[in-house]
Amino acid sequence: MSADPGRDLPGLARRAADAFAESAARRRDRDSLVDTAFAALFDLYRATSRSERESPAGRRFNATLAGLLVSGNNPDRLSLYVVRSQTAAENGRHEGYRPACWRRSMLQLLGDEFVPWQEFLRPVDLDAIPRIDEALAGVAGSASPVSEEEVPDWVPETHWWWWEPARLRGEEAPDRVDSGTLDAVRD
Repeated sequence: MSADPGRDLPGLARRAADAFAESAARRRDRDSLVDTAFAALFDLYRATSRSERESPAGRRFNATLAGLLVSGNNPDRLSLYVVRSQTAAENGRHEGYRPACWRRSMLQLLGDEFVPWQEFLRPVDLDAIPRIDEALAGVAGSASPVSEEEVPDWVPETHWWWWEPARLRGEEAPDRVDSGTLDAVRD
C-alpha cells in the first residue's frame, strides 16, 4: 500500500497490525483490545480501495494479519467476538439493531477484504455466522427502524442486514450516509 498525500496507508496498516499484535499478546482487556483492533482495521479499510488491498503491499499486510489472527490470544478473542455478535443479533430488538449490524459488518469486512474466515476462525465460529444471520433476520421485523442516518455510506449492498427492517416493512432501503465513528458496542 503506497502513501498518497493526505493518506498514511503504511501508518494505518501498521496501526492495525500493532492492534492485533497487542490483542494477541495481552491477557487482559479482551473486549477493548479486539474492538480497538477492529476499529484500526476499519480505518484502513475506509482509507484504501480494493485494488490497494490486493496490491503486493496489501497482500503482505493480509499475510501478516492472517498470522496475527491465529496467534496468542486472538483465536479466543475472535471467538468471543463471534459469540457477542450472535448475542447482539439475538437481542437486536431490545438492545439495538444497529450495534448488531456493526458487529456483523466488521466480521464480513475482515473476511471479505483482508483474510478469509476459513484461515482464522474456528469451525464452531464459522458455524455461528449463519446463526448470526438468522438472528438478524429474525429480529429485523421488530427492530426499531433503521433510518437513513443509521446506514453508513461505506456499507456494501451485500450487507443485507442493514436494510432488512425496511425491506420487511415493504420500504425501499434508506439512503446511505456517513454516520460517524465505529462503536459497535456502545452505539
